[in-house]
Amino acid sequence: MRKVGYMSVFFVAIFWLFVNGTPDKGPEICPPAQSPASSCCKDTALQIELSRLSDKLGISLDTTCDISLMKTLASWLGTPYRHAGNSYKGIDCSGFVSKIYKDVYGIKLTHSSRSMITEMKERVKKNELQTGDILFFKIHGRRISHVGIYLKDGYFIHASISSGIMVDRLSAPYYSRHYYTAGRVIG
Repeated sequence: MRKVGYMSVFFVAIFWLFVNGTPDKGPEICPPAQSPASSCCKDTALQIELSRLSDKLGISLDTTCDISLMKTLASWLGTPYRHAGNSYKGIDCSGFVSKIYKDVYGIKLTHSSRSMITEMKERVKKNELQTGDILFFKIHGRRISHVGIYLKDGYFIHASISSGIMVDRLSAPYYSRHYYTAGRVIG
């Protein structure tokens, strides 16, 4: 009779584990994209994608980033510069910013770096920049003549006349010298 009692308890325990799984040990936390993939992550595909984008853009990304924006930006890297261009065959700086905002956020911006500043909802101080903020530069004299999109950690992406779509450091002497202001379209 004792054997039957132990067997019943054993089968009930097995059934409970089958239905409920193992006891919860709290939420699983995925490591940042730069650390090796961990078996704790339920969505390793996201971690792989973040790691790939981090490598391509040259910046550290994590699960808090705007992945849609980062994927779109990365897809444009290496596209050649073409004045008044608006495609992967060639694009200029304001065309690039306009295209990204239209494709990612559905926001239509003008294809003119000088006019684009009037479309900003707010101006942003350099030390308060956030991913997606639009950067304005006065390269040719006293007028705005170049724009880019702030990534993070002091990096931005833009259409360079010599290298096409690329990532640069905002603190590089050339860009630091010509930086004018930044604006935010989305809040």
